[in-house]
Amino acid sequence: MFKGYKTKKIKIKGKYYRLWIANNDRKRRLGLSNIKKLPPRTGMLFYYDDDVHNSFTMKNTSMSLTIIFLDKNGDIVDVHKVPAHYKHPIISKKPYRFVIEI
Repeated sequence: MFKGYKTKKIKIKGKYYRLWIANNDRKRRLGLSNIKKLPPRTGMLFYYDDDVHNSFTMKNTSMSLTIIFLDKNGDIVDVHKVPAHYKHPIISKKPYRFVIEI
């Protein structure tokens, strides 16, 4: 589905998810845009080298997502449940190092 992406298996609320890793600007910018449907228990892991406080957008995303913001230790700092094509910026309450979209 995402050619050239590495994946990571992560346990979230007792279930394992296979996440495609977006670890550079191009992959992070593209994210899950223009994807119509994800296979069950899959998603994307956005990885940053340093803490950031960027916003996310859903304008080209055709499915609802849960966006989980995590700090450098992997602790959750914010969670947003966002409908498809949501037009407003999604911003974490605190800086983050990782973001999971499922």
